[in-house]
Amino acid sequence: MKNKAASSSLLIYFSLCLFFSCKKEEIPVSDQFSKKYSISDTKIFSYEKPIQVIGANAFHVFSAGSEDMNAWNMDIAREFIGNIKETQLNGSPIKDANGSYLYSLQSIVDGNRLHNRITILCAFGWDGTNQNEFTGKSPTKTFWWNDYKIKLKEWATYFKSQPDVWIEIWNEPYRYDRADGYTDAIWTNDMTEMVAIIRNANNQNIVLVPCAEQGQDESVLIHVGNSFLTGKTNVLFDIHAYEKWLLSDNTAINNRLDELKTKNIPVIFGETAPMNAGVLMNPQAFLDNIYNRGISVCAWTWKKDENDQDALLTASGLPNNTNNNNWGTTYKNLAAKTRNP
Repeated sequence: MKNKAASSSLLIYFSLCLFFSCKKEEIPVSDQFSKKYSISDTKIFSYEKPIQVIGANAFHVFSAGSEDMNAWNMDIAREFIGNIKETQLNGSPIKDANGSYLYSLQSIVDGNRLHNRITILCAFGWDGTNQNEFTGKSPTKTFWWNDYKIKLKEWATYFKSQPDVWIEIWNEPYRYDRADGYTDAIWTNDMTEMVAIIRNANNQNIVLVPCAEQGQDESVLIHVGNSFLTGKTNVLFDIHAYEKWLLSDNTAINNRLDELKTKNIPVIFGETAPMNAGVLMNPQAFLDNIYNRGISVCAWTWKKDENDQDALLTASGLPNNTNNNNWGTTYKNLAAKTRNP
């Protein structure tokens, strides 16, 4: 009886230990995933290790699956979502009002994830028409502003437990010449509202916040970046490097990058390419500079079309070096470099 009682007591004891041990290890799925990618000071972290990611802007919404990016060692795809109104969260491809077939956001993400590639979902256009693209527009002045906020909340809620899905809240807001009445206060209010929509959906994934002047002006980050970050986590600012960067000399570029670093402003260059506004440029020195600094970058654009000087690929899938300062080979060589040891 004594041995039996002792055995029973031990069984109860170990059962209780197992119970409380299991309870202690139970971590909500969202909390587990929220720790996978994070921003600290100027760095992107995967778990506790700083990383540098190199990738390209892609059009997988029209043809999900990104295996072809593997040969270029791409870590990340910034995805063009040009018809937010009709693109579905999940499900089979659909034909939209413009006659294009659109793959769901989840299928785009799944295609990237299959190859360990991070996805940035970026709001490029409301309904797939040129007149309703996001670039150059003040968010609150668009007719789709309130409807877009509903969609943004849906994105945030749906992907909150998928840490390799980062949302960029707007592509290239405000005019390049500030002729729309732009102020840094307007930028702060608009960007704060959109980030809050994501966080209020309990989505703690990395959020990309674009700069002013259609993405090329980082001065807003120098002026109000630190105050914007107060009380916010996992925010990464997106700068686009075209003529306002690539036509500057290395001294000027270094000074601008140094100022961002001094102020602990975390940035990614979400777009860069050799052609913009009819001007041919050479991104080589700029890319070498940011690579050596450990800054992440995405090229414009992952596309097979040698008639497009910004396309990285020819129709046959080779690096596109046609009238573009050897852009395809330049970027392929960058992506092939060793990083994240």
